[in-house]
Amino acid sequence: MRPMLTMLTGLFRPARALDAVGAAVRWVWIPLAVLLVVSTLIKTGVAAPLQAGAMQEQADAAIAKELASMPEEERAQYEKDMAEMEASGDVLVDTGDGGAMAIVSTAAMIFGAVGAVAALLYIAGFFFITAKTQANPVGFPAMLTVASLSLLPHAIRNVVQAVYMAGSGTWIEHAGLGALVAPAEITDAPGVAYAVLSQIDIWTVWGLALLFGALLSKSVGFDKKRATSAMLVFIAVTGVAQALPTLVQGALMGAM
Repeated sequence: MRPMLTMLTGLFRPARALDAVGAAVRWVWIPLAVLLVVSTLIKTGVAAPLQAGAMQEQADAAIAKELASMPEEERAQYEKDMAEMEASGDVLVDTGDGGAMAIVSTAAMIFGAVGAVAALLYIAGFFFITAKTQANPVGFPAMLTVASLSLLPHAIRNVVQAVYMAGSGTWIEHAGLGALVAPAEITDAPGVAYAVLSQIDIWTVWGLALLFGALLSKSVGFDKKRATSAMLVFIAVTGVAQALPTLVQGALMGAM
């Protein structure tokens, strides 16, 4: 319990916290990782039904806008075709029993938890490999602790956002600063600015600061110059990797 409490002080002094836990640096990542996964489950459990509802509203609004611009005969034919498809079962209609929503929420929670674990392993693996290329003897468990500490602000963000969404009933659609440059319409393609800014918020900056500080601890053993270069490469590689799905989506939408 004491090493865990010591690690929580790492939210402000990461290097000192890592050095203070001593040999516990090999296992203290486990409770931190559990906190991250649990916070992810909480957030996705709250967000999934709100997201589904918001996206359905956006889709309905887009369809209504399209119908309003149709000639009367085409609109009547469309409504007739849709009614026939619903009657034949070709179009699924929400019956309100919550079954479909439960499946969506469960899937979102599973993928969210897997994503949290993948992020932990990615950060730990990246800096472990970097350390080995520099003949640094630090072990992988220590890097897991560094990674889990750097993701602790993300766990706090998950809880804060879950509380906000549960209280307001509003889904947080855009991550980070992405809301500043978000597409006006659901059919508009997201741009490069959105792909970049959606990755940036105070929690991400806090996590990167913790990561840099932890690399400078005696338990990890990076000097300042090598830690700085490793961080710059990490930010560049991670930023591009996270931006790619949004950029591909934008390219596909723009080609339609």
